[in-house]
Amino acid sequence: HLSPHTLGANKNQKVAVKRMYTRRRKPTEANPDAWVINRLATADEHKKILMEANVLLWATSLFNFAFAFIHSFISRSSTPPPFEIPTIRFVQAGVALLYEQSSTLGGNKTGISRSYLVEERIEEPRKGFYKFINNGSAVVLPQRDESLQTLAEFLAFTQHIQFWKTKGMVYISDLEGSATLLTDPQIMTSPYIGDGIEIFGDGNVPSAFKAFPEEHVCNQFCEWFQLPALDG
Repeated sequence: HLSPHTLGANKNQKVAVKRMYTRRRKPTEANPDAWVINRLATADEHKKILMEANVLLWATSLFNFAFAFIHSFISRSSTPPPFEIPTIRFVQAGVALLYEQSSTLGGNKTGISRSYLVEERIEEPRKGFYKFINNGSAVVLPQRDESLQTLAEFLAFTQHIQFWKTKGMVYISDLEGSATLLTDPQIMTSPYIGDGIEIFGDGNVPSAFKAFPEEHVCNQFCEWFQLPALDG
């Protein structure tokens, strides 16, 4: 039985199909600032799409890990929290591969010709798509109203949980999306993880990770859930 949030669980589900590309300047007389978009080579595209899918998978796991702590703490508390816990999660996603048959000296050969990241579509962008925290800093970005600002602070609180519970090894950043669904995250890791190998893409910024304990500002969520102060 598929979860109602699993990609493909509902008939005629709307999805967003994403592909990788590069941009380069191509000035013209009419437009000196013109850019052109090019698709990546097949092998590079496949590698980067799998990386994006892997980041989203780990982000979902880490986010659920934070919520498990939240629900456990509340169940043991003698009083309920003085605020609502937001209902928010990462989009469900999968990788779609396009295969193509080509003729070779040894006969026909079938291989991957294109790779796509297929995500649950966020419908709310008509109402707003928000960047809550970027991957270059732990500072919460200012939002347009109080409810969104509170949500951004809640997401900063989940970062605190992840950083603390993993003993300063990892947390999710680049948090953006709607008020109920997040997409395109980045996993930030300690430089001791991976032994120099790029395991979560080039958005994993070492300087931002190092600055996290100093830049994170505890808020009402951190305080009520009694999270320990980070050593800045």
